Amino acid sequence: MKRQSVPWHSNGPNLPHLLEIPSEVACYATGAMLEHVALNQARFNTPGVAPDNRGVLLGKQAVVLFSSVDRLVGFFRVYTDESSMDDLLAKLKIHQVRSPLEAKELLVVFHATSSYLVDRVARMARMFGGLTFTGSGKHFVKYRDDASPLGYDLVSLGAEQGDFILYSETFTQAYTRVKDVPFDQLVFRLSLRAIPGGAAHIEQSQREVLWLAVQPGLMRATLGYLWRNRVKAEAAQAKVEAPKSAFGASRGLFLVRVQDLPLRMLNLFGAVPGIEIHQPITDTCVVQLGWRHPLRLESCAAVFEKDKFYVFSGERDAVDVVAGMPPLVPAHDLIGTHFELGERGEPRALLPEAAEKIQIALRLVPAPLESSRRRVTATLVPWSQADWLRRLVYALPPTLLSSYRVAAIAEGLFIMGEQGIDGLPLGDMFHEVAPAIYAPLGFELLPKVSAQVLTDQVGGTSGRYVLFLRGGDGPLGLEQALFEPLGRRALARLETSPRDRDLRMPPPRIITPATVVNEEAGSLPLWGWTDKDPRG
Repeated sequence: MKRQSVPWHSNGPNLPHLLEIPSEVACYATGAMLEHVALNQARFNTPGVAPDNRGVLLGKQAVVLFSSVDRLVGFFRVYTDESSMDDLLAKLKIHQVRSPLEAKELLVVFHATSSYLVDRVARMARMFGGLTFTGSGKHFVKYRDDASPLGYDLVSLGAEQGDFILYSETFTQAYTRVKDVPFDQLVFRLSLRAIPGGAAHIEQSQREVLWLAVQPGLMRATLGYLWRNRVKAEAAQAKVEAPKSAFGASRGLFLVRVQDLPLRMLNLFGAVPGIEIHQPITDTCVVQLGWRHPLRLESCAAVFEKDKFYVFSGERDAVDVVAGMPPLVPAHDLIGTHFELGERGEPRALLPEAAEKIQIALRLVPAPLESSRRRVTATLVPWSQADWLRRLVYALPPTLLSSYRVAAIAEGLFIMGEQGIDGLPLGDMFHEVAPAIYAPLGFELLPKVSAQVLTDQVGGTSGRYVLFLRGGDGPLGLEQALFEPLGRRALARLETSPRDRDLRMPPPRIITPATVVNEEAGSLPLWGWTDKDPRG
């Protein structure tokens, strides 16, 4: 009996691998005939694909096949560590699919905006045994690799039936969609992982702002203890959304935001049942101290709604969603004290005096390692590296040249890109600390005020940009009129050299215009005309 090597996917830990199975079973996963894509190739058998500006064969969509949930979560963990999920979440879909051999796998489908994005996804997916394909509709061919730098094309389409058909050089596999797995459901259903050492090795910078989730019975004692120890705290009574059941609806929870919590109180609260200590991840999301989410939640900010507050608990293995949390109230206003209605003498008259202004200057300081991972959206190229930039412009694709904007200042060329500056590894990198306000990568502004306050005080608006330089005396203000597209600015103006007629070429003939005379023909104009030449 003839045998054939085909790939076999399942939920095992050492997959994908090759198994030797009979040819009768191999009819479900037969080898696909692929051919290498050549440079400047115009016709393809794979539907919905075309070469991009780099010549790489790319479809409207790209898919990544994983054999288990662990590998899928590992892929998203590495991806969120390196970049934001904003590039994928727009049209990201996760499907649980089933092969003809009843093996259930996971298929990640996303919009292939560029080959740079698919290259990054394919590189991370290979670390977890994921296979990357590109195409559209239901036909997807293997994405490019080292053996075929421009990609692969099909010799002919397969006849398999399914919602998705994947073509590789060793197999053609059809998959049927079982169910969809929303990405936000993946975020909320994953359990937190305990950090080795817990909260014992927390640094001082991480204790600047913490959140306490306190059960209603311990709220009064907790606020009184914080107030007596002069710890600045603000509290709010929250209403937690609970799943619908026959035993009741929402439950109450008190959230307390504390600043500069001493280490001894941190250890004390961590040992009290009913009190959980949380660390802020985003403006609307906190995670219990000593635990971490399998994904980097900072890169998944689009999943969280702005009008809700999310509390991830590791001990209870739950996520509390606070709907419409009221404003925080200072702790001393919530603590009841003993008052007496006694008499008091006449008030003394005091002369008014002008109040002194309390102003704190912004300082640019190095940021901690965890908070320094920001998206690079601008770079300052000094004039000494201008020649390097000119050479690099020849290698940039047209899409980047049109999206990058440049302004020439005394310090150098300040280049901005809303989608990132990944294509320009030059100069001093900057990230956006607030709308239209930029700081060097690895630095932050102190005190840590909100983005709205920073914008009102510094002056960054839609028509003006503020730039903080490393070691500078003060911020720089750049008007929007200074910026223009990098492609337009980088192209030098061409001067034409006029030329006269060469004397070695004889002058053109002088053509005398013909004169047409209309005479009266008479009544018999053809009288005496013969078809013979009168000259013989």
